[in-house]
Amino acid sequence: MESEKISSASRSACLRGHAAMFMAAVFWGAMSPVAKQVMLSGAVPPLALSAIRIVGGAIVFWLAGWILPRRLTGGGNPMQLRDLPLIVLMSMLIVSANQGLYIVGIGFTTPFEATVMTTMTPVFTMLLAAVFIAMPMTVMKVAGVALGLGGALMLAFSSGGASESVARDPLAGNLMCLGAQLCAAVYFTMFRRMIDRYHPFTLLKWLFLAGSVTWVPFTWPSLSAVDLSMIDGLLVADIAFIVIFPTFLSYLFMVYAQQRLKPTSVAMYNYIQPLTAAVLASAMGLAAFGWSNVLASLMIFAGVALVAFSPGPKR
Repeated sequence: MESEKISSASRSACLRGHAAMFMAAVFWGAMSPVAKQVMLSGAVPPLALSAIRIVGGAIVFWLAGWILPRRLTGGGNPMQLRDLPLIVLMSMLIVSANQGLYIVGIGFTTPFEATVMTTMTPVFTMLLAAVFIAMPMTVMKVAGVALGLGGALMLAFSSGGASESVARDPLAGNLMCLGAQLCAAVYFTMFRRMIDRYHPFTLLKWLFLAGSVTWVPFTWPSLSAVDLSMIDGLLVADIAFIVIFPTFLSYLFMVYAQQRLKPTSVAMYNYIQPLTAAVLASAMGLAAFGWSNVLASLMIFAGVALVAFSPGPKR
């Protein structure tokens, strides 16, 4: 009876982890067309937007840590001084490199091609997990990665349109976005023990604070080039959305999910991002969303399901 209760609690925690990661992926997918819209205004350069996102995220996390109850923010589990060097390294990967490269890459390419690059994270993560932590690559997981990647590619290439004309250098932008996903895969795979050690709120407060120190100083020329006279209410709303939803909430959901799911399952939710980007871009009039997009979306969800719920190999 006791083992059944434990099993039920484990399944419940797993489902909560999947729900959290799904919402994080939806917000991240929405960020690409919204960030592109901010950059197309000409008021905020890509590097400046990346700095605003990181500093804004740090401010929101620390303010929330002071305002919200301690039971929600991990106040009883403070950061240990001996872990700060490792926190800086983790922050350079998942905050500075991942966020910075990705937003700058969006400035050079289209939102759809940028989100296609996010689908490489599960591939990188599965390979790194197999090499460094002996994570088994079952047939279902390999099939899920292939199916999800195929759906994401199909979705991206069938969702072109007017937004493609604003890509200044797609190759450079795509390579930056791809580098961002490699950094994320290393973070997912190599720092699981550190992620389990701290409350998500505690970890993210320090990750974003460290990111503000390691990334933002290099963006000062772009920050000083922001044209305040061109910023209107819509731009302010777009920037606030980027800071709160795909930054504050998504990263909180991601760490919550990491503590309950395998690295490959977490990374597979990157396949949701092109779907979200395509739907939002269609609503914004940037691209059409037809039957090919529906088929690609079904492939993405099927790929996520295969990896997330595939049983492990028998010992």
